[in-house]
Amino acid sequence: MKRNIFKIIIIIFCVFIFTGCNKEKEAKLEQGKDYFVRDEFSGKYLDLTKRGYYIDSFKQLDSPYFYIICMGEKNTGGYSLKVKEVSKVGNQTEIIVEEIVPDKGAIVTMAFTYPTIVVEFPKNQENIVIKNTEGKVFDKLN
Repeated sequence: MKRNIFKIIIIIFCVFIFTGCNKEKEAKLEQGKDYFVRDEFSGKYLDLTKRGYYIDSFKQLDSPYFYIICMGEKNTGGYSLKVKEVSKVGNQTEIIVEEIVPDKGAIVTMAFTYPTIVVEFPKNQENIVIKNTEGKVFDKLN
């Protein structure tokens, strides 16, 4: 009887140990190989006044997918977005962007601006999370 209880305790212990070691590792993706960053974007057909991201493609076979990340409408120039890291954890793709703001008192363009950046992938990323360096998530807009 004691022997069976000892075996059950060992089995339970092993289950806890091995399930804790099964964490999926993060894989950093390479720009120019796994994805491309495009700074040029007209955005004529999208509402760039909101903070978030759009997904677009040419709707053709083997067409790349574009993730248009918008900072929203800004009252002046000096704002921009920069891709800091793109990684894959399991089946989830994570894009980290830096939201750059002008320094206080900086001389900037006095016009409404709509900072955007485009990240292109060869295929659709099923589970994607886009967030800034502080962890604030961008909402999907389409």
